[in-house]
Amino acid sequence: MSTVRHILLLILAFVLQTTWVHSFEIAGLKPDLPLLILVYIALRAGRLEATILGFCIGFVQDIYTPADLGLNALVKSLIGFAVGYGRIGVVADNFQVQIALVFGAAAVHNLIYYLGSSAISLVDVPFFWLRYGLGGALYSCMFGAILSGLLLVRRRLFPL
Repeated sequence: MSTVRHILLLILAFVLQTTWVHSFEIAGLKPDLPLLILVYIALRAGRLEATILGFCIGFVQDIYTPADLGLNALVKSLIGFAVGYGRIGVVADNFQVQIALVFGAAAVHNLIYYLGSSAISLVDVPFFWLRYGLGGALYSCMFGAILSGLLLVRRRLFPL
């Protein structure tokens, strides 16, 4: 049942990423909602489910923007595996650890994506990564912290 919930969360994140997140754009930076959900899945379910679902959501993103077909699927599956594999060695329930993992995952995701993208020459990768990669990672990190805080407040006010 949790796998179905994870799939539905990724679909919701993709729909929100393609429709609603554009209104939160600041200086060309947007939070990466599918990546946030993928990190959440990797911390909760482990590396196998996160790798498979990372590949699936990455492939859906590749179909939506087919310029570099397969690159999102590769990067998202690598990030899902890495975070899922590394969750054993860290205290994954700690809020600061979760925020640091989101920042690290987003920064590495953006770096690998820029290295593999055909739209960016290798000479321009450091500029794009420093400007958009780290900025987008920080924005995703802040967005994830706010979302996590809101979910924590909801959980305390309305326990199931």
